[in-house]
Amino acid sequence: MVSRYITIATLSALTLLTGCDTQTTNTSKPTVVVSILPLKYFVEKIADSSLQVKVLVPPGSSPEMFEPTPQQMAELTQAKGYFSIGLLDFEKGMEQKLKDNAEFRYIDLSQGLELIKGECEHNHDHESHQGHNHAIDPHTWMSAANARIMAKSIAQSLTTLFPERESEFNANLNRLVAHIDSVDNEVRSILAGSGRKAFVIYLPALGYYSRDYGLTQLSVEHEGKSPSAKGVMELVERCRAEGITTILSQSQFDTHNSQTIANELGGTVVKVDPLQENWAESMIFIANAIAGNVK
Repeated sequence: MVSRYITIATLSALTLLTGCDTQTTNTSKPTVVVSILPLKYFVEKIADSSLQVKVLVPPGSSPEMFEPTPQQMAELTQAKGYFSIGLLDFEKGMEQKLKDNAEFRYIDLSQGLELIKGECEHNHDHESHQGHNHAIDPHTWMSAANARIMAKSIAQSLTTLFPERESEFNANLNRLVAHIDSVDNEVRSILAGSGRKAFVIYLPALGYYSRDYGLTQLSVEHEGKSPSAKGVMELVERCRAEGITTILSQSQFDTHNSQTIANELGGTVVKVDPLQENWAESMIFIANAIAGNVK
């Protein structure tokens, strides 16, 4: 299930893709589009300054509730290609139309990944999936292992679109993979130093993160439902047993329920944002939050 991020601007007000300014955009550069901000981070690392990268879902908006406007669809098909998470509901509605455009390349970045079930609370309690359905956790980018595979897919697709830049893309890919490795190692070091094996987050957006690092993810809200009083007390007792005092909460959400649990534990609420553009910063910040290094 896709995490429900509160929309800051109504969709009806969205007339252009994020970052598109007709007065300042360098239109001489070829354009590609990505679904969410973290993908922009990876594509720009590989493309460097050779391409203009636009984001379909604006900052602060919910991928779960997002629907592109007709004007966005028209602009999208003018781009060279679209890099898709491949698991978001709105993407499925667009997929066939975009694939039918012979001059447009639709890139599904879920291909080749070991996908897991959504709402998965424990790193061992998951199954692998190659098919796509509503039960699949779409937060694939929150994994260094997945990021390496996605980066290679991005480089290959960019090379197909712009074969004259193959050597540039491959060199940038190598640098990006080394960067991902560095982030992965730093996260592992932070978590190992803390000894932490479990954490609590408002919505379960870190299933792949938990899988990679052997963590147990506990969520305050399940399947869009706020916890009952009994559920809150059970979670509080679990936190006490695990020594958890920090509650992670996605930055777009009201923190009332998370703060209630933190108060019971004499702890704190730390806001995290899996949808932020700077993927490396997000991965490391989350590790520090889980480790209790963020106050």
